[in-house]
Amino acid sequence: MGMTLRFSFVLALLLWTSFSFAQETRTVDGRTYTVHHVEAGQTLYAIARTYAVPVDALLAANPAASAGLSIGQELLVPKDAVVKKEVKAAPTMAKDGELVHTVAKKETLFGIARNYGVDVNVLLERNPEAQTGLREGMAIVVPVAGKVQGQPDAVTRPAVPENIVEHTVKQGETLYALGQLYGVAPEAIQKANGGLPEGLKAGSVVRIPLPPGAKAPVVPVPAIPNAGERITVTYLLPFSIARNDSVMALPKDEPRFYEATRIATQFWAGARIALDSLQRMGVNAEVRVVDMGDDARTWNTSLKKSELTGTDLFIGPFHRSAIEQLARTTSVPIVCPVPQSNKVILGNPTVSKVTPTRSDLVRHSGRFVGTRYARENIVLLCPDLPAEKEMQDQMARAVRDALAGQSARLRDSALVAKPGRRELGDLVSKLDANRLNVLLAPGEDVEYVTTLVSKLKPLASKYKFMLVGLETWQNMETVATNDLELLGFHFAAASFADPDDAAVQAFTRAFRERFRNDVDEYALLGFDVTLAYVKALSDGGPVGLMDRMANSAQSPLHMGFRMIRTGPENGYRNEYAVMLKQEDLRLVRVR
Repeated sequence: MGMTLRFSFVLALLLWTSFSFAQETRTVDGRTYTVHHVEAGQTLYAIARTYAVPVDALLAANPAASAGLSIGQELLVPKDAVVKKEVKAAPTMAKDGELVHTVAKKETLFGIARNYGVDVNVLLERNPEAQTGLREGMAIVVPVAGKVQGQPDAVTRPAVPENIVEHTVKQGETLYALGQLYGVAPEAIQKANGGLPEGLKAGSVVRIPLPPGAKAPVVPVPAIPNAGERITVTYLLPFSIARNDSVMALPKDEPRFYEATRIATQFWAGARIALDSLQRMGVNAEVRVVDMGDDARTWNTSLKKSELTGTDLFIGPFHRSAIEQLARTTSVPIVCPVPQSNKVILGNPTVSKVTPTRSDLVRHSGRFVGTRYARENIVLLCPDLPAEKEMQDQMARAVRDALAGQSARLRDSALVAKPGRRELGDLVSKLDANRLNVLLAPGEDVEYVTTLVSKLKPLASKYKFMLVGLETWQNMETVATNDLELLGFHFAAASFADPDDAAVQAFTRAFRERFRNDVDEYALLGFDVTLAYVKALSDGGPVGLMDRMANSAQSPLHMGFRMIRTGPENGYRNEYAVMLKQEDLRLVRVR
């Protein structure tokens, strides 16, 4: 008997040890998860109870699971969400997804039923031996599939066979567009395809995990309504050719071209490469180019030229006054490609502004943090700087709104700290040594930013930081790049050209060979704007142009297009932004 018991104990220990070491762990954005592979019969509720984590925390880490589980699906179980006092009494899970509860001393059947949210009669029916009483160490089987009171259907519904369809990616398709098409969260598509570390590639096949029981929509073969018809695009650019006579007379160490000329030339060069690509795609376009100059006297004359009649799309002008003047005389769509105030679209429904404003980027940062880091210690820094009060309010609202959509949040809004220009103030008292401290610092005051970074640096050995600031910090001579990296510097940008991206490298080579010049941000802007707008125009004409932008067949090099409008009397602005972080002394995109 003793030999048998010893053998059973050792075997059980070996099996437990094997299970422990077999559990896969994964780290995402500094947070560690246990990876659980869903099996037949298992429910989200049972998995949560087995790992001693709240159901809300499991859903927050796996948004796609809100539609139900599929057999073979990966669930990320956040280790920092484990309720330690419940680990010891956590149930095990049987092969069919039922829970097995080990009876503790003085525990009753009624108490067990209440603990799991099931009816006591259900427990008695499943465990008839319990009718004669419970004893310590006894195993009670708890059926939870569809029987837990107060839990939604998706949480207690057993996993079903994976419902996967395959989709061939078209040029320019995005995760967001695929999610809209199939009714699936973009994150679920990523997880079903190994995270898509290289993004979507035209011609590749991706797996789409449909909700249980859902049928794949019929995806029509896209047709070009205007195929064979010629569209007319007019570029209104500030070449300002005459201005270069005076510039050429300057000393040799001065710029060799007038700045507006340089910008317009780069933009047009990038646009020409895009137009060549569009021509190979079958787009039939007549292209006109008008020199608008860069002052009212010049563009007043240019706006009266005959080349402007019969146009389907204007790209430019670059100046707000010229755009407003043109918008009063035409119903043709007008693209403002360079940074401008949002005022340029007010009362001008035909105008679309491509480059987000600083306010758009601040709000993007707030939404990103509130969505991705709801369980962390989020602190909003609000120094008494009147010029930055509006940014602070915008960030606070964006974070609060994003947190409202996260069931597993640490608190409903960010903590507020009041540092000064030369000291951290009460910030240190708001820090948490046991969590990631996400510090939101929407400010551009050089003295304040310099103080903040220098005084946080020595605290990095005690606290874990993610410092969310603005892109302009990179250009502050008093702020060291090494220090920003140490503090986990993040910021929202309107665009990002990844030097390791094969498409960016190919464009750079083609640009240098063709124009004997280096690429700058205006060349990339000219390419992306032309590719997106002209292709969308070709797909259906000027009417409904903005509605087609998101799904237009395009492969932008450094920016995306998420065009929104705040009212029918106003134009469109681009809400697209990308989060970047400092890593290994370079900028990388936060996926």
